[in-house]
Amino acid sequence: MIASNSAQKEVSVESTSETVDLNSRFLRISSMLLDHLIMIIVIVPPLIILMILVSNDTLKMPEEISLMLFFSLIFIYLNKDFIRGKSLAKRIVGYQVISRQTEKPASELQCFVRNLTITVAWPLEVLIGFINPQRRIGDFLANTKVVRTEREKINSILTDIKGIKPRWSFVFIVLIGVFYFYLLSLTLPGIR
Repeated sequence: MIASNSAQKEVSVESTSETVDLNSRFLRISSMLLDHLIMIIVIVPPLIILMILVSNDTLKMPEEISLMLFFSLIFIYLNKDFIRGKSLAKRIVGYQVISRQTEKPASELQCFVRNLTITVAWPLEVLIGFINPQRRIGDFLANTKVVRTEREKINSILTDIKGIKPRWSFVFIVLIGVFYFYLLSLTLPGIR
């Protein structure tokens, strides 16, 4: 009778860990989807307004300028984890991007690099995130991983923004972004 009790305990421990693993996968995907939804809410309305104003000739600007504005909005998306490795959704759900090397919050550059793959492979990133909740393709490029942390209130990001001090790495990130978007624009039809 004792042997059967220990066998039952083993099965319940294994099934509990599988449930926890499945829950962490769904939480991670929920975080990714919420990040995407928040960024769409931030980016799409200004983009629609810009498109309407340009197409109606209300706002006259060269195609290069409107393209630059479009890429600036995408640049915001790529830097959503910029502050302490926590986007708005990661704060709500309880995740943080950390450096695999230092186990500390990922640098701004690492967060930017890990998000570069989103512009070309977002559905694949979601699939990889479900398979491996800690690392998606961008995390392999940036040498980062996503870990569980305490949930934070949304307004915590305002406190963090107030504490940002300009650094040379910000300029470097902008330069990388300009180069990246220039290369990306070469792949778009009709843009020279």
